[in-house]
Amino acid sequence: MTDPAPGFQLAHEPDGTSYTVRENLVDILERELLGPSGGPEELLAVSPRQLYLVGHIAPVKLTEPDADPAGSEDGYGLLGVRADAAGIHAQRGIPAESAEGAGADGEEDDADDKAPRQGLMIPSSMGLRFQVPNDLAEFTVTASWGTYESVKTGEIDRRGQAVRRYQRTPVAIVEKIAVAELTPGRTYTRVLTGQICLRIDTYDDIRFGRRLIEIALVNDRETPPTIPVHEWLFQTKLHVDAGDAAVFLPVRDVLEQEWPEHDDEVRRLHLQYRNRLEFAVGRTCSVDWQVEPGARRATAVWTTWLPVAETPQTQARSVTGAMLGMDALGKASPEQVRDGLAPLVDGYRTWLEGEAAKAAQLPDHLRELAEEVVDEARAAQQRLADGLAHVVADPEAFACFRFMNEVMRDQRVHSQIGALRSSDPSLSFDDARRQVGADERGKPSSWRPFQLAFILMQLPALTDPTAPERSGELSRVELLFFPTGGGKTEAYLGLAAYTFAIRRRQQVVASSDGPLDGRDGVAVLMRYTLRLLTAQQFQRATALVCAAELARRRDVATWGGTPFRIGLWVGTDVSPKRWDEANEQLLKANAYGGHRLTVLQVQRCPWCGSPIGAANVKPVKATRRVLVYCGDDLGQCPFAKGGEVGEGLPMLTVDEEIYRMPPAFVIATVDKFARLAREGEAASLFGYVGRHCGRHGYVHPDYAACNVTTGHQAEPGLPAATVRPVGRLRPPDLIIQDELHLITGALGTAVGLFEVVVETLASWETADGKPVRPMIVASTATVRRADDQVRGLYGRRVEIFPPQVLDVADTYFSQELPIGPTTPGRRYIGVSAQGVRLSSAEIRVAEVLLLAGQLLFDCSGSAADPYMTLVGYFNATRELAGMARYIADDVQNRVRQPRLGSGFPRRQGSYGRLVTGELTSRIASVDIGRTLDNLALEFDPGYATTAAMRQRIEQQEAGGRVERPKADPFDVVLATSMLQVGVDVQRLGLMLVVGQPKNTAEYIQASSRVGRDVGRPGEDCGRPGLVVALGNWARPRDLAHYEQFRHYHETFYAQVEALSVTPFSPTALDRGIDGVLVSAARVLQAHRDDGLSPERAAWRVRDEQDALAALVDRLYARIRPAAQLDDLMAQAYQRLINRLDQWNARAKYAGKASKTLVYERTGDNDSYLPLLISPENAKAHQGQPDRAPFVVAHSMREVQPEINLLVSPIPERLFVVEPDDAPSWELPEGEDA
Repeated sequence: MTDPAPGFQLAHEPDGTSYTVRENLVDILERELLGPSGGPEELLAVSPRQLYLVGHIAPVKLTEPDADPAGSEDGYGLLGVRADAAGIHAQRGIPAESAEGAGADGEEDDADDKAPRQGLMIPSSMGLRFQVPNDLAEFTVTASWGTYESVKTGEIDRRGQAVRRYQRTPVAIVEKIAVAELTPGRTYTRVLTGQICLRIDTYDDIRFGRRLIEIALVNDRETPPTIPVHEWLFQTKLHVDAGDAAVFLPVRDVLEQEWPEHDDEVRRLHLQYRNRLEFAVGRTCSVDWQVEPGARRATAVWTTWLPVAETPQTQARSVTGAMLGMDALGKASPEQVRDGLAPLVDGYRTWLEGEAAKAAQLPDHLRELAEEVVDEARAAQQRLADGLAHVVADPEAFACFRFMNEVMRDQRVHSQIGALRSSDPSLSFDDARRQVGADERGKPSSWRPFQLAFILMQLPALTDPTAPERSGELSRVELLFFPTGGGKTEAYLGLAAYTFAIRRRQQVVASSDGPLDGRDGVAVLMRYTLRLLTAQQFQRATALVCAAELARRRDVATWGGTPFRIGLWVGTDVSPKRWDEANEQLLKANAYGGHRLTVLQVQRCPWCGSPIGAANVKPVKATRRVLVYCGDDLGQCPFAKGGEVGEGLPMLTVDEEIYRMPPAFVIATVDKFARLAREGEAASLFGYVGRHCGRHGYVHPDYAACNVTTGHQAEPGLPAATVRPVGRLRPPDLIIQDELHLITGALGTAVGLFEVVVETLASWETADGKPVRPMIVASTATVRRADDQVRGLYGRRVEIFPPQVLDVADTYFSQELPIGPTTPGRRYIGVSAQGVRLSSAEIRVAEVLLLAGQLLFDCSGSAADPYMTLVGYFNATRELAGMARYIADDVQNRVRQPRLGSGFPRRQGSYGRLVTGELTSRIASVDIGRTLDNLALEFDPGYATTAAMRQRIEQQEAGGRVERPKADPFDVVLATSMLQVGVDVQRLGLMLVVGQPKNTAEYIQASSRVGRDVGRPGEDCGRPGLVVALGNWARPRDLAHYEQFRHYHETFYAQVEALSVTPFSPTALDRGIDGVLVSAARVLQAHRDDGLSPERAAWRVRDEQDALAALVDRLYARIRPAAQLDDLMAQAYQRLINRLDQWNARAKYAGKASKTLVYERTGDNDSYLPLLISPENAKAHQGQPDRAPFVVAHSMREVQPEINLLVSPIPERLFVVEPDDAPSWELPEGEDA
């Protein structure tokens, strides 16, 4: 370790904890961005306008509108003039372009959120608004700021000129304001000094007996265009109090008065957030306040330019005496499980009795609502008790419960082993296993109470598929609502394991359409919207399937002879469609290296953490399999070559393999289900199979690589194989939709319409006519209007667990921890650089964060590692691309050569360059895993400190050899929305959010990627997160969030916007109903030899009129509860009938033309006529009589793929050269020029 650079004194003595490192980082940010960095009377070498981003207010106006501004002494040219305006609410100051060009970079994708550039001004005032009782006599205002004078020090620079410095003078003025002097409707002015004054407005609220007061500190100076630095006010602040009296009233207090509100959900939020009070609102700046614990009035309010808010940790409650260990539960008897989990059930009941007592003490206007939410929670408690009773009473359910605990234990342990070996590649498997076993903090094989409670509540409906809450009129979506990082994934992985087991125990079930075999086929469908989330969760889920497969092999008699496998069913850019494509990838990768290998979706073995490369992937031509083996060279891993499991890891990533060997667990993107209309083979995912080949698996008539009539002769190493007819497989029993909040907007609308197909295909009837529908489980950390969203998507009610009862801070299963050194929360700091280009602010903030990280790493070593990687989050790829350029240029240069006298050490990066990464849609999927692996790499204090770098330089100069790490940790990672879900890298602690994200859910999700290591609450602080929210001051929405920064962040789960899906609107039906009808028709008849499923069987529509009429009725029955409105139901039904008529007409037309109606693939054969066409091809063939009538998109997103354009600077080398007679376009200069 080394001491910090001379002259830089840390505010907090390093103590080896990340908490203290973060405290110092926050202090450095304030000193560098707001100042004064060198004390109250500092002497600066550069103008404070160049150094400090925030805290300054400008003179009120310019006096010479036509003057040339080029001579501004602090380097900021001023252009134009704005007249002053009356009243403190009007925009006052100098034009934004006067200080720094356009001033805001206010571009955004959404036009309605784009602020007009003209009229933007650097404010000449700042202030706050608050409320006080009518009987308050007076209050005290303390106004403080700093001014800087340009002075000559007597020093001479290299050019022989006098050195100029900037001397700060602190100012603080205290004024007592008598409330009687304030008149509503008139602005009161109190001169402080010279042309600096306070302006105060007041408004009476007679109804509630309070007075609203707004105070502004105003710089009323007038200045020439060459604004002298001494005319600005820096580090401005207003502090208001009334001695020690608590006189500041909350903006809204639902305990004191009833606020009219018709939305039941909003009323509940008011109840649950009744203790999160707001006492002031900023004007241009932000605000903070002082309030005693439990008090409902504040004793002081003040302005702040760097507002801070900290969201507390949410901890899963521990339940004394409860048996939560997976190992214990996997070995216990029914009686032991009943007694071991009784404390969980009884504890919840007792806690709810206490909540009922609290509800009785609430005011009359809240009591009825409070009693209602308590009753809803009691219903959840009863379901929990029923679930436990079911498990211990039903032998089949109990056996599956033990299986679930056994495989979840193994999954948890081995996932942690893999994580340890990923962060430390030198760690052996045995050492990692010992670390996991000794790590009491991780509790690798224990459930959190909410996880086990959620699982127990679902088990009766998973055991009995006809249960009314799953398949009847009371069917619902089970929504797991828990903060990000709380462990939702483990809960539904447990449900998946139980589903594997119960199907194998129930084996073949009778249906109205014949027997359904549950010993094979897809048991669980898990769907995501983002490929990054899909890739990361695939790794975790594969560990579960590895555990299940090993458990099956230990007891084949119980769990069957078909291996448990997992399949990744995603877009063609992410994984191969066909074996030949995968084989070609492997040939190129092994021959040339570095080739994109999408067939390999994991970089490390999910079981032991050993690296996996192209050499560990083996294509087998005879069986058309792609086998992925663990890279363990010692052969200790059961999934290594020659290990216990002959086929290696039980994972399928080629679409063809997934169709032929439908795995128990399928992870997919929601887009992929649009392929059902085009790929008849995909019917096997829903159990619709007709033939099984002993060599290739379930084969569809469209599968050309298997001779379905003669079978296969014996080959070396392979016995002869026959193709035999088989019955249907049981459809999926469990559908998991992770991150429900992402299923919204246009994508949510498309998904909602296609859910009609998915649920129809996964539903069946028992032999006695009872309906069976799949259980649907969803999860999210951010939700509003979930009932409306779920109804539109799934046509079901929603059941949220854990129920939110009286206070958001405590649901019994989760509780917020008091913020302190051993239980820190995630801290947010707001920055709004008034009058500064957003790009300039980005550069400056990134510079400070990177340099501060290096300084603190030199002082604190590994404790500062979380803050050495800066994660930048952006609303759009365009904005990210701009920052990428700045990082490579401006920021790189600034951190390599810090400002003279700043006290910061140089930050060199690797080979003198910052190591940067990116997580966006433009990054190839194969690179995402590598980026995530590198994100987990920590900085080595023995290599990355300033002292270590100096030592290496000396060693090199002496001719010695310097060892370098195999991979360098990232200095900067830039990301867009892809980051907001699924990234779980424990070491990350620092994020810069540029521009307020478009919705609060995205903001919460994205910023929750840092500070995920909470340590042992009460013992060590872990690695607390710091989020710097850099708003764009030119956007009103960004500014509004900044001015109410503290209250917004203390309540931002309540601020989440409602989500909207309209799957049965006329536009949605126009775009998607064709795909719905064709997908359902092809899948439902895939088990028949003479059905509609094969590619060249679309003509059979004429022979299947009764079946298709019944299908339309089934689809309509599913649409009705989701559409709700009679006119939407009628429209959907008529569209289905109309499209069926169109299909018949197309078949008739083909027959008259002596052609065969196929779905799409005609090849070069003129004897085929297609039924389907993609939207892009439909536009190209618009108006042609032979154009296919069914327009079906390849993807639900309906976006065109991106392409890279390389533009030569030499006109002669352009692919298209403009002809000499081309028109000459002249675009007017202006906003969009």
